[in-house]
Amino acid sequence: MLLTTTKETMRNLLKEETHMAAEHQRLMDAWRELWGQYKAIIDAFDGLIYICSASLEIEFVNRHLAEMLGYSPLGQKCYEALYNLDHPCPRCSKEKVLRGETIRQKSFNPQNNRTYYQVATPFYLKSETFMMTTIQYLPANCPSQMISLELREAPEEVSGRQVA
Repeated sequence: MLLTTTKETMRNLLKEETHMAAEHQRLMDAWRELWGQYKAIIDAFDGLIYICSASLEIEFVNRHLAEMLGYSPLGQKCYEALYNLDHPCPRCSKEKVLRGETIRQKSFNPQNNRTYYQVATPFYLKSETFMMTTIQYLPANCPSQMISLELREAPEEVSGRQVA
């Protein structure tokens, strides 16, 4: 009788383990599909994206930014990796963004004679707040009404290598 109960218990455990493995596989497949969709969206964006921690360390860059830089700057300070500075940018919007504001601005880079539209938004993950910045090149013939979201010119230009 004890041997029969043990065999039955083992069969039930095996069934349960098989069911758990199938459920685990289903969840992993769903996660891979969701990750694939996320990656496709990020890769389709033709601008630059980076996410910084509150200490201004780069936590994420999209493929376009990594390709433009020629390397992945993860873990570096944004002002060092992106702007070749040894201190935070004079126009850094970190404090406002970490308080929950979204900052939109147009900036001009005299090094490449291009104008950019930049949006810095709060990005929440677990209990931390990060700053996500997207940067888009504005063609010279871009109508100003397309970017009329209370943009302001940057009062100072940042010297050194600039992403935007």
